[in-house]
Amino acid sequence: MGQCRSSVRLFMRLLPALIGVLLFVFIGAASLAALLHYMDISQWSGYLQNAYLWRIIRFSLWQALLSSVLSLLIAIPVASCLSHRKFKGKNLLLQLFAVSMVVPTIVAILGIVVVYGRSGWLATGLGINVPLYGLLGILLAHVFFNMPLAVRLLLQGYNLVPSGQWRLASQLGFSRGASFSLIEWPYIKKVLPGAFVLVFMLCFSSFSVVLSLGGGPKSSTLEVAIYQALRFDFDLDKASFLSLLQVAICTVVAMVIYKVVPKNQQDASLLKVQSYSVRDSRVARGFDMFIMIIALLLVLPPFLAIFDPIFSDKFLPTLLSRATWHAVWVSLKIAIPTALLSLLLAGCFGGLARKAMDQGWWSFLPSKLEHLGNMILMVPGLVLATGLFLWLREFGFSLQSSYWVVVWVNAVMALPFVLRVLMPVVYQQEKRFRNVYLSLGVYGWCRFKIEWPLIRKSVAQAVGYALLLSLGDMGVIALFGSQGLVSLPLYLFQLVGSYRLEEGACIAVILISLCLILFYLSTRLIGGKSGVRD
Repeated sequence: MGQCRSSVRLFMRLLPALIGVLLFVFIGAASLAALLHYMDISQWSGYLQNAYLWRIIRFSLWQALLSSVLSLLIAIPVASCLSHRKFKGKNLLLQLFAVSMVVPTIVAILGIVVVYGRSGWLATGLGINVPLYGLLGILLAHVFFNMPLAVRLLLQGYNLVPSGQWRLASQLGFSRGASFSLIEWPYIKKVLPGAFVLVFMLCFSSFSVVLSLGGGPKSSTLEVAIYQALRFDFDLDKASFLSLLQVAICTVVAMVIYKVVPKNQQDASLLKVQSYSVRDSRVARGFDMFIMIIALLLVLPPFLAIFDPIFSDKFLPTLLSRATWHAVWVSLKIAIPTALLSLLLAGCFGGLARKAMDQGWWSFLPSKLEHLGNMILMVPGLVLATGLFLWLREFGFSLQSSYWVVVWVNAVMALPFVLRVLMPVVYQQEKRFRNVYLSLGVYGWCRFKIEWPLIRKSVAQAVGYALLLSLGDMGVIALFGSQGLVSLPLYLFQLVGSYRLEEGACIAVILISLCLILFYLSTRLIGGKSGVRD
């Protein structure tokens, strides 16, 4: 009888988080079902016999594989260098990596064009002509976005290394090479498959980068083909087929990779891993300097190029124009609810996962919840938004409801990044304090007040990522954007499309400045002073 009551109490405490997760699943399933309602399966055989479709699939897989491998090959030595070296500007570099992961895509593309384009810095300064529009441009943009992301994920793997191993390596006089192969690599392998899957999915479903730098049908991907089927042809049958094909390919890749993922165990006894220095050498210092220069050359020039138009004559008139401030208001009106909704969903996932940890037959749930949250990356945001709009239309909602469609889709598309930040710290706190909570009868709001100083920095980072991802979205807003719903990225795209390049460059400066301000405010107001320094 007592066991039955404890099970009922556990279920009641799980109920709010369970409702949030089920709502996420229900709306996603309803959106896909509404889209599949318009499908004609008899047409699928004709799509499969189309040679152009198979060429798109091959290119999508090839560019995603190359982008993922290049990003990780650079990220591994960069993460190793950052874990061993202490130098001035290290925290600033980590902040730069954090922002570059979620910088608005269209802004980053503009900066890349300024650096590598036909009349860019390399062409005019060094006489180097880079064939930017095609595979090379796509790879440059993907490495710019995903190499910093991979570095941050790999650094989480370094936090799993017990201090005793570093101390022993220091006492035995391990070199950098020996410490990497014997200590670092076994822990990197725990994070590497998940990082590869995340980067691969982001590159495989890339939209704005391929649309802007692809250079034509030769360098098109499934995501671009889905956008063309929805935006120009409104062919729901073809868009549904291409979406299911993309989901199937991503699922197969993820299943293959996760088969080789070792179980990721966190040492609950460690509040902070203490680092010990290993034997250094000229070769190690030279290699670290070389790889850091490569990383900086890939990330820093596009950032600097973004701010170049601030000195132009058109910057002030563009800043003061009514259209600019309307776009700023629309962007904020979308980004702030998106960040709060994404954090709320992540709280539901995290709350349910931590309650199910080491709870008998519930113990399988945490890993499945993480996979469920990451699965949203397999579904194109354009398709999810279209299905949700069609489903809402069945209940009498008009085109005015597209605002909430944009907010919801942006929130769920940011969810994998928010979960990636929050879940490790959630697991850590549960393992560290569960027995104390149970013995003292501490639940709910009291737990939150105790843990808030320990988790606020991670919460601030998660909110910052969700804000910036929503601010930089151009896929969903490009599909539903109207005269009254024009965000800064869409306004920038419209200016560039009408060959008002100087004004577009000024809007890019305003957009990235807004991103930096919001990211700083989120880390300062939510994370406190330590959130800014770390």
